[in-house]
Amino acid sequence: MHGPSTLTISLPSNWIKKFNVKKGDELNVEENGRELIINPESSISEKKEININALKRVGKSCITSAYRQGYDEIELVYENEHYIETIQDLISKEITGFEVIRQQSNHCIIRDLTGHNKDEFNAALRRIWLLLLDLSNESLNFIEKEEASELKSIRIIDYSINKFTNYCLRILIKKSSYNYKKTPLYYHIIKNLEEIGDKYKDLCIFHSNNPRKNKKELIELFKEINSHLNSVYELFYKDDAQKIEKLFQETKGVYNKLSLSNDRLAFTLASISRDIRSLLSLLVELNI
Repeated sequence: MHGPSTLTISLPSNWIKKFNVKKGDELNVEENGRELIINPESSISEKKEININALKRVGKSCITSAYRQGYDEIELVYENEHYIETIQDLISKEITGFEVIRQQSNHCIIRDLTGHNKDEFNAALRRIWLLLLDLSNESLNFIEKEEASELKSIRIIDYSINKFTNYCLRILIKKSSYNYKKTPLYYHIIKNLEEIGDKYKDLCIFHSNNPRKNKKELIELFKEINSHLNSVYELFYKDDAQKIEKLFQETKGVYNKLSLSNDRLAFTLASISRDIRSLLSLLVELNI
C-alpha cells in the first residue's frame, strides 16, 4: 500500500526481461539532478559463454572484453586442453578478482569472487596514474642507460597498468561510479592511459632489440614529455584552466619538434605527446 506522497512508475518490459528483474527484487535508485538512475545490479549476476575454439590471441581479448563489460561469470570452451594455462596466466596478470571455479579438459568457468565500490574505483584509477608515471621514468632511464635488467621491471609495470585498467573499466560498466553522462569520458581517459603505457613499453622493447646511441636533443624532449604527463596527472585531480592552456601550448611545441624527425624514438615520443594532448582535451570536457 502506498502513502499519499508516494508515486508509482512502470518499468519497460524489455528492460525487466534483460536483467531478470522479478517481483520483490530490490533495485538501486540514484538521484542525478532531474533524473533517476535505476540499477538492478544487486539482484543479478550476469553470465557469458564464449567459444574460443583454437583462437588463442583472440580468445584472450574475448575474455578481457567480457570482464570489462561487467559479466560476473564467464564460461569458456576451447579446443586445446593446454589453453587453461593461458587463461590462468591472463587472470594472474591482467584480471582482478576472478578465479577458475570449474575446469575440464576443454572447458572452464571463471567467476568474480569480489565486490566493487566507488572508493575502489578511485583508488585503482589513481594507481594507474602513478604506475604510468613510474613507467615513463623507468623508460627514460632504460633509454639513457641501456641496462637490460630494467626491461623486466618495465614489463611488470605495464602488466599492472593493464590489470588496473581492466578493473576500472569493469567498474564503470557495472556501477556507473560517476555521473553516468561522463562515464564515456572516464572510459576514454583510462584507455588513453593504457595506450600511453603500451607505447612506453614498446619503445623500450624496440630499443632493447635495436640498441643505439640516442641524440641528446631527443633525450631532452623525452624528459619534457614525462614532465607534461606528470602535469596532466596533477591537473586531473586539481583543475586549473590556466595551466591547461599553458600545457596545450607546450605540448604542441614538443610535438612539432618531434614530427620533423624520421627517428623511431622521435616517432613514438610524438605519438605519446599527441596522446597527452588528447588527455588535456578530455580534462576540459570532464570539468565542464
